[in-house]
Order: sequence, then structure tokens, then C-alpha cells
Amino acid sequence: MTDDSLSCLRARGWPLRLLVGWLALLCAAPLLHAQDAVRPSLAGEAMAESRRQDIDRIPYNLMMGPVRLRVSATVGVEYNDNITYAEENTQDDVIIRPNLDVDAIWPITQLNTLRLDLGIGYAFYLDHSEDNTNGVLLAPKSQLALDVFVGDFRINVHDRFLLQQDPIQQPAISNTADYGRFENTAGVGVLWDLNKALVTVGYDHYNYVSTNDQFDYLDRNAEILSGSVDVLASSTTGVGVEGNAVFTRYDQNILNDADNYSVGGFVETQLTNNLRVRVAGGYQWIDFDRDFVDFFGVFLAPDEKDVEDFYANILIGHRLNAVFAQSLSAGHENQLGVNSNYITLNYVRHTTTWNLIRRTLLSTEFFFEDGEESGGFIHEDFDRIGGAITLGYQLTPHITLGARYQYTTKDSDVPLRDYDQNRVSVDGTYSF
Repeated sequence: MTDDSLSCLRARGWPLRLLVGWLALLCAAPLLHAQDAVRPSLAGEAMAESRRQDIDRIPYNLMMGPVRLRVSATVGVEYNDNITYAEENTQDDVIIRPNLDVDAIWPITQLNTLRLDLGIGYAFYLDHSEDNTNGVLLAPKSQLALDVFVGDFRINVHDRFLLQQDPIQQPAISNTADYGRFENTAGVGVLWDLNKALVTVGYDHYNYVSTNDQFDYLDRNAEILSGSVDVLASSTTGVGVEGNAVFTRYDQNILNDADNYSVGGFVETQLTNNLRVRVAGGYQWIDFDRDFVDFFGVFLAPDEKDVEDFYANILIGHRLNAVFAQSLSAGHENQLGVNSNYITLNYVRHTTTWNLIRRTLLSTEFFFEDGEESGGFIHEDFDRIGGAITLGYQLTPHITLGARYQYTTKDSDVPLRDYDQNRVSVDGTYSF
């Protein structure tokens, strides 16, 4: 933790007392159940051996000594009728998207495993070359991770990173094709298995670097502390507590530094062999160092200084049979904003997969988002609705073909920030 973070904690006695109490609960709760051995440890040598056997069964297509690699190359062609997410004067284009995916696993020892997942891509715009990718794109799944098993502890050391330009994941963005950003999260997570209780703690350092000068005021770093205690009430149900503390510092003096805390509980249960439910909720508060946004020397107010609100989310996974599976998630939360201190977001997301025909996979997606910014230089209240349908067909053991249609619409109370977007794409993937 940085000296600034420690100073913030000392200056706010009540969050510190709550955090200390929460950490004490993390340490004390599992001791109540440590003597009841009801299953093999999730972090012990037996689990490590089982995991090694699972690694041996992972499909791969290349070997470099002890390292197993799965390498595939994809070329996609997309038509997008609104590349700048604009309400007026929309621009359409055809985009060529080559990608290379590499997944590598190295069982260093029987207990230690090193993993590399890397997705490298590019985007060529046929009519608007100024929107071509700046360098390469790195897929959100990209990571370097090391798993170490020591007794009843599983230690995961990781570095997760992405480099993306598409604004589709940020609902507060309109009127641009390039929301370029590099994000890196490096840290360590520890799982302590005490049979009827699982204790997890983690620390991460996060960096955000904009690759577009328009958004360089978002450059920032954060220290992230997290932890949970999951008590196994039965063989199918876990009940627990969770908490997070995030200390964010911006490079520029435009948006406001923030200390973000959340504490809550969760229940996760396997209702049937095919139905799993997780429900979580608690309290969230964010303390900002100012109640205005400094828009290049112009103080814009009001912008709420503090957040005190609940958070809640639910995730339902349902596999009806070998043909059909679906998942549903919904929630309420507060996130750091792009144009203001924060965004209050309510969301619903639904996905399905259908294995109707041999070697053919059909999937659908739907989402709804309701967001409200806290103030700043664009005080926006918006709704976004979107969906997609994807079809995949395995032509040969090495070649997979795909087609996708995606629609997104945004309704904003700020002029010229609505948009409608249609995207149609086809692609082919070769697995070496």
C-alpha cells in the first residue's frame, strides 16, 4: 500500500476501523470449522495432482519441450454502420480484423504451473484509415499467471493486461471511434482452504494509460485490496462475507482521486445438478477529494463528492440439457466515471448457447443498462439496450467458421449523444 493510501486511511478513522474489523473476521471465521474434514482441500497436494491431470487433458497443438501450446489464427471482416457511435452524420465502414491467439501452459513442477494467454489483433478500416489500430490490440483475456500450491494454500501471482480501442464496453462514451486504452493489473491472490471455509485475500496494482490524447485525463493508477470468507453451510451451499478497498490516483488534476470501499455478503448454491445461483449485496461508499471537476481550468459543479449506496448482484447459470444452456445476471453498482466522478449503473444481461446440430453452435446475448453520471462536464442520464446472435460451425478439425450480428442503441438526455449501431461480421479460424 502506498504512503498516500495509508494517509487516507489514517484521516478517515471509521473506514479504518471497519476494515480492521472486517480483516479480523476474515481470520477468525474459518477457525470455527477447521476441524471438520468433509472434502479434499482445494489447495493441497491432492488438488494439485488432480489439476496436473486436468492440464494433461487440455487440448494442445504444439509442444516446446514441457510447454503445451494452443495456437490459432483468425481473420474477420465486419461491416459497421456507425463506427463513431454518433447520433448525426454517422459513418459506416468495412473493417478487417486479423487475430492471433496463443495459450501456453508450463507445468514447472508437480505443484507449480505457469500460464500465458495472449491475444494479438489489429483493425484495418477500409474507408477511414485514421481509425486504424494504434499499434496492436491485446485481448482482455491476456495474462501471465503462476499458480503455486503450498500445503492448504494456493497462491496465484498474475499480470493481466489489455489494449483496446472499441468504445462498446464503456456506456458513457459517444461520438468517437477510438477509445484507446492500455490496462494492466498485476498482483497476487491467496486461497486458504480450511475445508468448511475458504479464505481468499488479494492485492493488485492497476494502471490505466490512454492511447488517445482525447482521453489522457483518465490516466491513473490504483491499489486494490480484496478478501472474502466462504463458509460451506452444506455440500451445495456456501455463505460468506466479502470486501474491497480501492485507492485511485489520477495523473492529471481533472477528475478526482477517490477511495472506494465496499463490504457485503453472498450466498452461492447449487440448487440442482443443472442450476446454480449466486446472490451478493452490501454497502459501497466512495470518497472523492473534491466536489467539482476541473475541466482544463474551468471548475464544473456540482459533482457529488461522496457515494453512499448499496450494491447488489445476482448470477444464475442454468444448463437445461446437452443442447441448451443459459445465464442471467443483474445488478446495481457505482463505477468511476469518464466525464464525472462516478456513474450509477443498473444492468441486466442474458446469454444462451444452443448445440442444435452436430459441429454447430448458436449463441445469443442481450443486455440492458441504465446509467446516471454524478455531474462533471457531461451530466448524462442514459439507457443502453443491445443484443447479438452468433453462429459457429466447425468445418474441419482445424477450421472453424463464424458469423455474428450485433445491435446496440443508446438513449441519452444529453443532445447528440444518442446512437444506433448495427454490426455484421464473418470470420474464419485456423487452429494449428
